[in-house]
Amino acid sequence: MKIHADKTITRDYLPEHLDINDEFKAAFDLMERTRECLFITGKAGTGKSTLLKYFKANTGKKIIVLAPTGVAAINVGGQTIHSFFRLPPKIIQKDAISRLRDKSLIENLEMVIIDEVSMVRSDLMDGIDYALRLNRGRMKTPFGGVQMVFFGDLYQLSPVVESETRELLEERYPSPYFFSAKVFNDCNIRSIELSTIYRQKDSSFMELLNRVRNKDHTKEDLDILNKRVKKDIAVSKKDETVILTTTNSLANTINQERLSELPGKEITYEAVASGKFEESMYPTDTSLKLKKGARVILIKNDPARQWVNGTLAEVVALSKDSIVVDISGRACDVPIVKWQKIEYSYNEDEDKIEDDVVGTFTQYPIKLAWAITIHKSQGQTFDKVIIDLGRGAFTHGQLYVALSRCTCLDGIRFKRPVTRSDIIFDPRIYEFKERSVSLF
Repeated sequence: MKIHADKTITRDYLPEHLDINDEFKAAFDLMERTRECLFITGKAGTGKSTLLKYFKANTGKKIIVLAPTGVAAINVGGQTIHSFFRLPPKIIQKDAISRLRDKSLIENLEMVIIDEVSMVRSDLMDGIDYALRLNRGRMKTPFGGVQMVFFGDLYQLSPVVESETRELLEERYPSPYFFSAKVFNDCNIRSIELSTIYRQKDSSFMELLNRVRNKDHTKEDLDILNKRVKKDIAVSKKDETVILTTTNSLANTINQERLSELPGKEITYEAVASGKFEESMYPTDTSLKLKKGARVILIKNDPARQWVNGTLAEVVALSKDSIVVDISGRACDVPIVKWQKIEYSYNEDEDKIEDDVVGTFTQYPIKLAWAITIHKSQGQTFDKVIIDLGRGAFTHGQLYVALSRCTCLDGIRFKRPVTRSDIIFDPRIYEFKERSVSLF
């Protein structure tokens, strides 16, 4: 088997606790051995991101991985949809789509993987389709004959629709979701739903999560959640509880207040950005302010496996050129790391698609973590959380995402009672699921 991007088959792409189960094998085979248009989904904690990274490392196909946002693209080692196809940041019209410079890349492309597809709007999906048809010279073939594989959970992140574009989008499409794109009138999506949950082990909690996810919850479910309400919650210094908020402003306020309350000297660590690494893609603060005792989250896997992306820690020592954190009683030196922005190109001599580094961001892989937004907690796992819904959940799936970050119900507390209005569900998601063809 030829390996993409000269990586070797390795378990480094899998968490230590995760086996390559029958679902992973079947999904890998469908991606590798067919040309089906696939939607790979699953509840929170079923290993979608892990499968994507494993496939990327081990496929023999010429692939690119794209994502709707800069941060998502960096996390998956890919490129943003807009930058790859040179698309404008507005409703996509055909006259805004042009031929790409790297003709050989498009002509030799066999598969496009799109991560976080739940955030991809229907007009953007049609833009991707038209760009591939135009650049491959196959105007009558959906996506220009390229196999499309979509990863994501429609019950979590939703597409962003600005107020000024809402009316026009509603005139053209039955919904803003990717599956409402016109290309799917001529191209069937086959669904693969991963079902093995690695994050939660408590079956009754998993069942409650599933009812919240599908808006099948009962009064008893709300009663169970609201037994977890504690309005005046004091988080001690050693408590590893994370506050999940609905807004950036509240999370930032909590973090800055907690940092200012700590005694001792504050040290600022400045990041270095170079090349085409835009500010919207920065994975952490350019000016990272820390003190001894600060609660932090590590946001990049450690090659030595001392921590993973999402591990909580406490700063126990710091100087202008070093940071030491405590992780479950172990003192760990945190090195400066470099994030890379890549663009794809085709190497004709070696007949493969290559990742070209066009920008970097260098900083300690650390963020303050007394509080994190529900949105930014996507993909993370915590043992204990305080969910602060503030004035209320305001988007589809928001409460489900918050609840599913935690490993067990006992680890969840609420600042205020959960109401039925906090459980927001878009019925168009259910309609798509009902009519889509599931392969297993």
